[in-house]
Amino acid sequence: MATFVVQLVYGDDREQRLQVRPQHREYSRGLADRGVLLAAGPYADEAGAMLIYEVADADELQRVLAADPYAEAGVLARTDVREWHAVTGSWTSAG
Repeated sequence: MATFVVQLVYGDDREQRLQVRPQHREYSRGLADRGVLLAAGPYADEAGAMLIYEVADADELQRVLAADPYAEAGVLARTDVREWHAVTGSWTSAG
């Protein structure tokens, strides 16, 4: 399994994003229930969000991201993806 940190940068159409948000959050809850989405939430300034995924590989992550209602609706200005190796913390076996 691979862990990825994804930063979403919202586009300028706030009204469209808010319209799609319930579907995005429902999709995210489903991923969280399956253990694919470890954590997610918007930044306090509402300019974007950060999400942490655990998937088999980068190809699976791309499929997950492409199926997100935000991506489908075109409300994202940018999506930045970085593979991440957690070393310490409650998510790791080292604790």
